Amino acid sequence: MEELHTNLTEQQTAAPEPVTPQRPPVPLRDRVLAFGLLILGYLVCRFQISEHPLLGLVYGLVLFGLTVWHFRGQAGKRALGVWAVGLLFLLSHLLTDNGPVRFFARWFAVLLWGYGVYCAGGNSAEERLGDMFVPEAFKANILMPFSKLGAFFTAAFSGGKRNWLKTGLLILLGLGLALLPLLLVVNLLQYDAAFSRLLDSLFSEDIPKVIFRRLVYLVLAVAMAALLMSCIFGSREHCMGRVLDRERWAVHSVRRRFLPLLVSCAMLVPLLAVYGLFFFSQWPLYTSAFTGVLPKGYTYADYARQGFFELCAVCAINGFLYLFVSLFTKRERGEGVRWALLTLLCLCSLILAATAFSKMVLYIRTYGLTPNRVYSSWAMILLVIAFLLALAGTYWKKLNITRALFGLFVVMFGLLCLCDTNALIADYNVRAYEEGRLETVDTGVFWDLGDSAVPAAARLVNDARYGDEIKHFLSRHGQRSAFDALCHGVPGLRARAICEPYWQAPLHVTVRIETEDDFTALSCKYFGEDRIEHTAGIVTNADGSPLGCGQKVFFELEQGSTGNEHYAEKESSVRFRLCVESDQGAGKWTNLVSGCTYGETVCVTLTGSAEQGYTVARTDG
Repeated sequence: MEELHTNLTEQQTAAPEPVTPQRPPVPLRDRVLAFGLLILGYLVCRFQISEHPLLGLVYGLVLFGLTVWHFRGQAGKRALGVWAVGLLFLLSHLLTDNGPVRFFARWFAVLLWGYGVYCAGGNSAEERLGDMFVPEAFKANILMPFSKLGAFFTAAFSGGKRNWLKTGLLILLGLGLALLPLLLVVNLLQYDAAFSRLLDSLFSEDIPKVIFRRLVYLVLAVAMAALLMSCIFGSREHCMGRVLDRERWAVHSVRRRFLPLLVSCAMLVPLLAVYGLFFFSQWPLYTSAFTGVLPKGYTYADYARQGFFELCAVCAINGFLYLFVSLFTKRERGEGVRWALLTLLCLCSLILAATAFSKMVLYIRTYGLTPNRVYSSWAMILLVIAFLLALAGTYWKKLNITRALFGLFVVMFGLLCLCDTNALIADYNVRAYEEGRLETVDTGVFWDLGDSAVPAAARLVNDARYGDEIKHFLSRHGQRSAFDALCHGVPGLRARAICEPYWQAPLHVTVRIETEDDFTALSCKYFGEDRIEHTAGIVTNADGSPLGCGQKVFFELEQGSTGNEHYAEKESSVRFRLCVESDQGAGKWTNLVSGCTYGETVCVTLTGSAEQGYTVARTDG
């Protein structure tokens, strides 16, 4: 028994230890991708696109460039084509000053990037865009970002001792863990005045706020990098291969048709009857919409607006109803009746849409363009062409309606993004006014259109009615440095070049006056060049408009209190500090060294420019 126990012990001792499987080394391209996406995410959070629109194009170029480099040699023509279209939409950051258009173009480019990544991994079941586009786009942009969330952390923290990215991220992790005690310690130690002054001299902002903001940027950057890498790795490893594939989508397409044919027809017939009665009762108004003859008792504004949005809503309802009946009705005998009713629905929708669009055209001819009128007209044109395609697809079975509708949207949205609609609006209004087709120009729209409106507005500088107002508009636009103008793209550069000669014209600014040291002038009298007293602390002209460069400001200090609650004597001299603030935000604090006593009237003149800052100089009144 003892010998058996000894033999077993020797066998266990001699048995080799189990080998721990080691992870394969992380490829260099994965590490570079992780590091690049982390930096990109931080920059996106740190330097917002809303403040520097051109950064949207730069960020897009970096993201698409990293992706193409990562899939080098693997991405097919379809993926490259989708990415090229996405980059084309990002050009809107360079070509237009329209904020909403840039916003939607940016997100549409992100969706195209995700779909391109899905195709680059060889996941698409179709060689060309077809019926599988909807489920594949859903998988690419909704499911794929969460399929491999650990890929970023694996690429960042794996790879052995020489993984410098791992070292850097571990250091950042330690700094993040030290954040809470660091903030507590700094706040507690600021009880000491000397330490607090030292911090104020070293940092212009509150340290806890700065650290917290940077940490939030870092956390958001890690989340963004993880989602983007999850898309790429999920596509590369075919994580969604069995989700909504062709077989399952075909089964789903059959199961979704639950609506009996008789129910669909019964649902469409009453609606078509109502449209027939409506067309019959509104025939005079419809003929006016197409002939341009105003009905009795209507103004152009009332007639154009009356029912426009209601007609648009009805067309949208018809569109959803068409999709509902087409997608969910069972295929039974008598299909011709359903397609006939859908054809009538399309025709009614086309008549309604054409009527609404003709109303908008009449309104535009009378009052000019605005952004809302452009967007409404764009939506109506898109809806009309979509109904025409649906009508064609009903009888021409070779037409792939999914591909046609997606191509229509890409083209129409591309026109909206790349044509600088703000510039087109301003140019149309000014040209129609110059040609006599518009009696007036809504110059207030120029302020909403921004830099894109500057070239068209500059044509009215010498106009007798609008010249002064346009000079005021030009003097307040384009006042950026060359770098800031570049960040606003072509409209910003063009506006800066046109407006620069007008910067020496009256630049609208406001003035605030304070005393230095601990003196606070509680009851100052402020006078503009018109010698009208202002007691609110903001000096304006007699009509309430802001002051301009070259104008004089008079002020008189009355007796005030010091910071120590002691009243200063009237004979004591004080030093003044004047703050000049422009509407563009380019202000500059300037010390006016003056031995002025209380009760003495001081006159200063506003000088300077947005480039070098605004200053004040004491002059003789």
